[in-house]
Amino acid sequence: METIESFERGPVVRREPRLLGAGIYNKVRLLFVHANRDCLFIPIRRIQYLAVMDDEEIIFVDNLGERRIELAWRHFRPQVRDALTDPVPYTLEIYRPRGFRTIRHLQGDFSEAIYQLQQRKKRTQGAGKADVRTLPPRY
Repeated sequence: METIESFERGPVVRREPRLLGAGIYNKVRLLFVHANRDCLFIPIRRIQYLAVMDDEEIIFVDNLGERRIELAWRHFRPQVRDALTDPVPYTLEIYRPRGFRTIRHLQGDFSEAIYQLQQRKKRTQGAGKADVRTLPPRY
């Protein structure tokens, strides 16, 4: 049986336009597409948060506390970019007052979490495959 995680979204405390660097956006989209699932769970160990990405948004919850969404990056608009190297506009929505503190370091910590996820994926690619060769007898 598949485990389903659920999260609560409260009223928006603040909403503002932001830009996400192309490198972060492109990497996380590739990870999401390659995961071939409805959502991607990204642990952000340094600040003990969990990012959950689906096709429309990335939500952030305190991994040690309640399952209430603290803030979200929503309404990504990559189609307005002139080049893949341009930042991607999105809307930041903060739902809990402590989200104002969290957002200060979030992009850097999120970027590091994406890098770690990519490295883990590289290490496990090809896992389960083996090339078995018969060695000549030693005399």
